[in-house]
Amino acid sequence: MKLSVLSEALRNLVRRPSTIRYPVARELTVAPGSRGRHYADLMKCIGCSLCAIDCPANAIAMEKLPQPLKHNPRSQYPVVDYGKCVFCYQCVFVCPVKAYVTSEVFEMADYSIYTSRDLSLATIKSGGE
Repeated sequence: MKLSVLSEALRNLVRRPSTIRYPVARELTVAPGSRGRHYADLMKCIGCSLCAIDCPANAIAMEKLPQPLKHNPRSQYPVVDYGKCVFCYQCVFVCPVKAYVTSEVFEMADYSIYTSRDLSLATIKSGGE
């Protein structure tokens, strides 16, 4: 038993590592259709709150819009907290106007709270048409 453990340890010392040196070597590829960062397009969002109600991780909070939009009578929009999100995309599926923009971006590790606020607010066209 001890001999097999010792021989295995010696073999692993000279073998190439089986893992990649992430984030030093960014050789990662994701499969097409992988679930990544998502946010609401505020030019489509009607502020119905269905996404926040249906979120199983309670990762979506509704916030007040900085400017009124004609198609959003409640003047609120969803903000996804990616630290809580489990990326089930239930919000994407339940949205009646298909307002969510999806992506395959998965590198979101950070020491600060990372939300969809800035991404969503960037979708507002000037004038609030």
